[in-house]
Amino acid sequence: QPVIALLSQGVTVVLDFPANTSSQRQWFWQLIDLTQVDHVLHFVDKTDAVCKQQLRMRSANKPKGTAFTSDAEYDAITRYFEPPTDAEQFNIVRYTDSDE
Repeated sequence: QPVIALLSQGVTVVLDFPANTSSQRQWFWQLIDLTQVDHVLHFVDKTDAVCKQQLRMRSANKPKGTAFTSDAEYDAITRYFEPPTDAEQFNIVRYTDSDE
């Protein structure tokens, strides 16, 4: 796998893949175990209202016709979300509603 090759060479890799459930996050642990690299899991632990507001703000200046994540799509995507647990042993950086 190209990701494993990069990590094995000491290259910093940012992965923006679905990690909404513990079973999806197991793939990340396979990479970590294979390469023995340090890792950080960035967890946006904010209310749905804040996340939806941030999506609207982020999309405000996009060109007309650009895809936008609607509230209904957001709800469908996050419906099955499972927050990471201590048992998963990730190094977590957590962003909460109080963070600017």
